[in-house]
Amino acid sequence: ADSYHDFIAALLDATPPGETPQAWLIADGRALRRYGLGHARPFPFTPEAWRRTGYLYVGETPEALAKTCAINPQQLTETIARFNGFVDQGEDKDFRRGASAYNRAQGDASRSPHPTLGKLSHGPFYAVRILPGSLGSFSGLITDENARVLNAQRQPIQGLFAIGNDMSSVMRGFYPSGGITLGPAMTFGYLVGKNLAENLNKTTQ
Repeated sequence: ADSYHDFIAALLDATPPGETPQAWLIADGRALRRYGLGHARPFPFTPEAWRRTGYLYVGETPEALAKTCAINPQQLTETIARFNGFVDQGEDKDFRRGASAYNRAQGDASRSPHPTLGKLSHGPFYAVRILPGSLGSFSGLITDENARVLNAQRQPIQGLFAIGNDMSSVMRGFYPSGGITLGPAMTFGYLVGKNLAENLNKTTQ
């Protein structure tokens, strides 16, 4: 799978003007049992609780699943058939799933020859609706190299620091991978602690 930043950017780009940007993540019964789907965990957990909450959509056939999701049954059936054909060919020509090292690292290494492709053929079929959301890593307080928050004149505010998602992200609006804010948070957290300790030593000497 691509990073969710790249996925949602592609989803927004593909959505016609005026329509709600959404996609469907679909698995058959065999895949859900082995890997799970979204929050729905794999065996020995059962999907019933997620089905009751409305998070997980279920249909015994692709047509039934399409009706449950209020999407075009013929279109879904044709999409699944096309995808299954790509599985036979070993190449996803629509979405290039598994074309990058990042994609393949997220796959199942035990599957040969392709770790990220598997047919949708064993009912029941399951779907999760995917909608764009927001993350706390897009923007934040502007700081200097020591994580000191800057005022409107770009001068440090005495005693005020910011790290993690409260700090303006070094990614500048991009999110290349899950947890990308953790490294900077640890680094600048260390710098803040070091700065405070040095100032404390100065005041106690």
